[in-house]
Amino acid sequence: MAYIILLGIIKLQAFFKLVVKFVGRGLNIYDIVGINFLKLSSKVNNAFMKALNKKDVFKFTSYELKKEINTDYELKKSYFQAVSNSSWANYGYLVAFEINSSLMEEIGRLNQSFGIGVIELKSNPYESKILFQSSYKELDYKTIDKLCKINNSFESFIELTEKVLTAQERYVATTEKELIDSCDEVFKSESEISEYCNKKNIPLEEPSVEG
Repeated sequence: MAYIILLGIIKLQAFFKLVVKFVGRGLNIYDIVGINFLKLSSKVNNAFMKALNKKDVFKFTSYELKKEINTDYELKKSYFQAVSNSSWANYGYLVAFEINSSLMEEIGRLNQSFGIGVIELKSNPYESKILFQSSYKELDYKTIDKLCKINNSFESFIELTEKVLTAQERYVATTEKELIDSCDEVFKSESEISEYCNKKNIPLEEPSVEG
């Protein structure tokens, strides 16, 4: 998802289909997880902030990915999946390629009540947009621990994140690259996006022209 990279988030797509579940509870885990590192212009400030409080230099985001949301039933089902599956993270988003415009008022109500944001995803990532922002919450370490026990990809993601946060300054770039390399490849240019969409017969929206 190139749009997530545009937001400055390193991401790991765990499973395109939600196939991992809590044993005995029937809860899906997640579609995509990501981390955003705070980058300050001064190396001294970066080191100072890490020393004061490591949790202030990164934020975890969880994404619940759906193809389309057309009805109130689909909205409620998808939204509360996102609420459940993002309980461990700082931010949670419901992401869909198509969202019925008649649902916006209800999405706004749900967003105000439960804090899960909503992203409308386009095949051209520059056309994607955040419809409703996610509310910040503290990490749920018990849930993170449970996810690490049942999902090796997620555990590796957490482990590599810890390495980045604890690395000495001269090793930060190397450890960050290790984390990025462990994540899915993303499109690096609009031409790559167009080529992929044409190959997969995905309609590519034309960029909006302000006038």
